[in-house]
Amino acid sequence: MSTFLYVLSGISDLCLLILIFAWGFDFARKDRSKIKHKRHYGLWALVSLVLTVALMLMAGSGQ
Repeated sequence: MSTFLYVLSGISDLCLLILIFAWGFDFARKDRSKIKHKRHYGLWALVSLVLTVALMLMAGSGQ
């Protein structure tokens, strides 16, 4: 079970890295005034961070 939790936390960590880069590229865009809807990369990055920490603690790596 802990191996499965480690794999899930690794996947969520990879998603966290992708979301941080997407958030940075979206923030650095020149034509931000043309965006019709907000992208919530920062919020999803925080959710992924919390998920990663929770899965690692459930797997027992904090001991």
